[in-house]
Amino acid sequence: MPAAAVYNQDHGHVTGQALSTEDAAQLELQRQAIRACLDRYIPESQPVAILQFPFDFNVGNHMMWVAAMDYLKQRNASIAYTAHGLNFDLQEMMRAVGDGVILFSGGVTVSRLWPRHAEIKRIVAEACPNNRLVSLPSTMLFVDDEDRLEARTIFGNHRDVVLLARDPVSAASARSVFPDNVRVETVHDSALLLPQQQRLSAPEHDVIWLARDDIEGVGSSAPSGVEVFDWTHHDPAGMRVLFPGRFFSRVRKLAPALRSIANRQIAGSYDRFSRYMLASGNHRLDTGKVLVTDRMHPHILCTLRSQHSVLLPDRFGKNRAVYEYTSQNHSTVHWADTHEEALEIARSIARRTPV
Repeated sequence: MPAAAVYNQDHGHVTGQALSTEDAAQLELQRQAIRACLDRYIPESQPVAILQFPFDFNVGNHMMWVAAMDYLKQRNASIAYTAHGLNFDLQEMMRAVGDGVILFSGGVTVSRLWPRHAEIKRIVAEACPNNRLVSLPSTMLFVDDEDRLEARTIFGNHRDVVLLARDPVSAASARSVFPDNVRVETVHDSALLLPQQQRLSAPEHDVIWLARDDIEGVGSSAPSGVEVFDWTHHDPAGMRVLFPGRFFSRVRKLAPALRSIANRQIAGSYDRFSRYMLASGNHRLDTGKVLVTDRMHPHILCTLRSQHSVLLPDRFGKNRAVYEYTSQNHSTVHWADTHEEALEIARSIARRTPV
C-alpha cells in the first residue's frame, strides 16, 4: 500500500501520496521501455512534425500530448509543425518538417471510430513517401471487416511506417490488418512518461465515478449514491488559454513570411492548453478517494497519483488489454467486470484509505 498523504507545511495542503517502492520500480521499468522504443524511431536533435493535437477536453488525450512534448524536449527535437484536424495544412507541414519524422498522436486512430485521424494518416502517407511516419502508442481496434479492409490501405506502399501498439492485443490486430511494409511494435501508453502527479486538496467523496458517454462506452448507467461525471465538453477558461494557438493558426495561413514564428507560437499554445487540461483532470480526481471509470487514461492518471482506481470494461476491449499488459502489476489498480463489483471494491478500499 502507498504511504499516507504528505502534508506540505509550506503550502498548507495535501500534496499527494508517495508511490510504493514496488510501484515506483514497475513504473520506471515501463518508462524505460517507452523511451527506448521511441529513441529507436525518433532521432536526436532533428525536426519533427506532430499531428492531431487534441482540440477537445478529453484529459487522456492531453496526457499523451504533454508526455510527447516532454519527451521531444528531452530528445532535443525541434517541433517544426503541429496541427489538429481542422487547421492541418499539408503543404505547410511538408515545408516546415523537410525530411524529418512525422508523428501522429496516440489514441484510437486507425479505424472509423475516429475517422479524421485515419484520413490524415492516409493523406500524409501518400504525400510524404520519404519521411518516417510514427504513430505514437495507440489501441488498434476495428469495428468490422469493412473497417479492416479500409484501414489496410491507409499507408499505401509507404516503406517507413511504424505503428506503436499499447498492448499485445492491439499489436496482433494491427499485424493482421496492415501489410508487411508497416512495422508494428508493442509498448506501453506514452502517458506513463508523465512525472508523478500531486493531490492538491483533500477528497470530498469516498468514491467518484467517471463514466464515458461516447461510442466507446458500454451504455449502462453508473449506480446511484456516488459522484458521477465525465470529462467536460466545454471550458471557457481553457479556450482562453488556447486563444494564441487559434490566432497564430490564422497567421500561419495568411502570412507566409511569419510561418516559422507562427509554428513556434502554435506549438507553445497547444502545450500550455494540454498542461491546463492535465491540471484540470488532477483537480477533478482530487474530489474522491477512489476512482471508478470505464475510460482508460484516468486510471493511468490515478497510477501516477498513487490513487486507487477500479477499471471497468469499455465496448471494444481496450481497457482490459491495457490492464493486462500495463496496469495489473500496479498495487493501486483494480479490475471489475460489473458496476456492482466495481462499487463494492471501491467502497472497501475507501474505508481503509486515509486519503
